[in-house]
Amino acid sequence: MSSDCDIAVVGAGHNSLTAAAYLATAGKRVVVLERNPYAGGGAATAELTEPGFLSERHGLLHVLIVANPLIANDELGLLSRYGLEYIPLDKPYGAIFDDGTYVPIYRDRAKTMEKIAEFSPRDAEAYDRFMDIAVAIVEMMMAGFFVPPVPLETMLQMLQQHPAGRELLTVTSRSVLDVFNEWFESEKLRLALIRMASEILVTHPADRDTGAFAYASIGFLERFGMSMARGGSGQLSQALVRCIEDHGGEVRTGVEVQNVILEGRRAIGVRLIGGEEIRADDAVVGSIHPHHLEHFVEGLDPELVRAARRVELSPFTGFVVHCSLEEPLEFRAGPEAGAIVMNTLSSPSMDALLAAYDSLRRGRLPDKPLLGGGCVTNVDPSRAPDGKAVLHIFSQVTYDLADGGPARWQTIGESYADTVMHRVGDFVTNLDGNVRARHVTTPLQHEIDTPSFYRGDINGVAMYANQLGAGRPIPALSQYAVPGIERLYLAGPFMHPGGGLIGGGRPTAIRIFSDLGLDFDAVVSAGVGAQPV
Repeated sequence: MSSDCDIAVVGAGHNSLTAAAYLATAGKRVVVLERNPYAGGGAATAELTEPGFLSERHGLLHVLIVANPLIANDELGLLSRYGLEYIPLDKPYGAIFDDGTYVPIYRDRAKTMEKIAEFSPRDAEAYDRFMDIAVAIVEMMMAGFFVPPVPLETMLQMLQQHPAGRELLTVTSRSVLDVFNEWFESEKLRLALIRMASEILVTHPADRDTGAFAYASIGFLERFGMSMARGGSGQLSQALVRCIEDHGGEVRTGVEVQNVILEGRRAIGVRLIGGEEIRADDAVVGSIHPHHLEHFVEGLDPELVRAARRVELSPFTGFVVHCSLEEPLEFRAGPEAGAIVMNTLSSPSMDALLAAYDSLRRGRLPDKPLLGGGCVTNVDPSRAPDGKAVLHIFSQVTYDLADGGPARWQTIGESYADTVMHRVGDFVTNLDGNVRARHVTTPLQHEIDTPSFYRGDINGVAMYANQLGAGRPIPALSQYAVPGIERLYLAGPFMHPGGGLIGGGRPTAIRIFSDLGLDFDAVVSAGVGAQPV
């Protein structure tokens, strides 16, 4: 073969880069192969609208990654050595309604309760009790979040021994809507919390097997807050690339892997489109979606292929409008609302909200889009020239449209962006003449940018209860190794711990370290891994 390494990595999303960086710090010769002309996958930043204005191709907010030992302990030196910096958001989330009212959710519980008490003293007290349970659930979950998942039977036994675990088991099969309706009387508070959880999951609020996220979504927010990477999410990916290269590894962009090369039942390398073959002496790591696995690897067990094909995708996806602005937006709900990066924008009506989700379920776009977002430059002014602003507006949509299927997004993208921006105008006072340029990211573009977002699923696969932990994406693949093929491993949003910017490649690395006889704790104990070459 024309090129040799110890570890060949298919795809340069932040999960596979994370796994590659850990392996590089252990002294392994790592080569990462990316089909795009840039690294990062869902964690990539670019001047999408015009020069000088930085927008996110996909992921914007970083929540759980700050709890990941990758960041919390700076295991690879991304913060201390490779230039990554996080900006914490004390006011991470809010819900703005078109009647001019606003429900903020602070990381500071007391401040949130004070706001809730203005319209429902009972709900303020209920929120305090709810958050005690939510934070306890999150702290319990964290023990197994950034390591390979324990078997389902073990997890069930652990949950049954803890009061928060028993509550989690009780609500797991229920819906987000069920849980918040049970706890709170104020429709606006329920709307705010339902929108937040449903946008993380990209599901219908009434979908079963999502109830745990009613607790987890808000518990994560209080326990760890939200953060943004200064200069854009791409700074996370670039810090990982610098770490890999600093330890002798290589990240090649603009090259596409055709298939994994096997010798007997062992992965020994990859073949690129064009014919180049790269030998990997120790392992191949693939950001290969379970629905695509059979196309990259020959000779898999037919039952494994069948199970992988049946992995359920999230029912909805995202449509994003990026704008460069002359000045930050001014929200009718007041300056505090405008200062928050992630606000949901909607009517103060549960019936209207559920009707919009029902429309999406039928493949139809609602008249009033489900929107969330804000001016990212209010938190990170480095993303635009002085005085200017960058707007990030996310609309929850369906990939498969009833009238024309996914292909219809090619023709309606700009017109739907007009609908989105018209709706934004219901919430702000200075939209007219403010937009300098805009860029649209349709569900098709998510999939084009990264095959891990198959059919536009920005979580990789659905975050339903049966597809989490030891069931993600299916039990047979949940330990990151592909059954029947030695030294072939998976990393991506479709693996535990799930979608989002969370550094999910760490547990993949732990599994590979174990199989190669490497001491993971010894490599990261110094805080920055092995010394660079």
